[in-house]
Amino acid sequence: MYKTIEKYGIEKPDIQIRTMKARWGSCIRDKNIIILNYELIKAPKFCIDYVVLHELIHFKYKNHDSNFYAFLTALMPDWKQRKEILDEEVVREL
Repeated sequence: MYKTIEKYGIEKPDIQIRTMKARWGSCIRDKNIIILNYELIKAPKFCIDYVVLHELIHFKYKNHDSNFYAFLTALMPDWKQRKEILDEEVVREL
């Protein structure tokens, strides 16, 4: 997923894997780190790609504002379907 966003000047972050209770991923902008939920291992790859891209975009847009979602939609037009699968099918297993 990084190659998709690299051309927008976003530096490649370090990735950490942790057990998280309430979210799939998190972005620590000032340390250039993305944290991914260990439970993502149960998700289809295309859903994991959505989470990674979502967190990468936070390096450009801090909040979930209209710019954030416009950029996400431009790069991954089917992100809502991927999120829905993640939330409805994978969450059941948590």
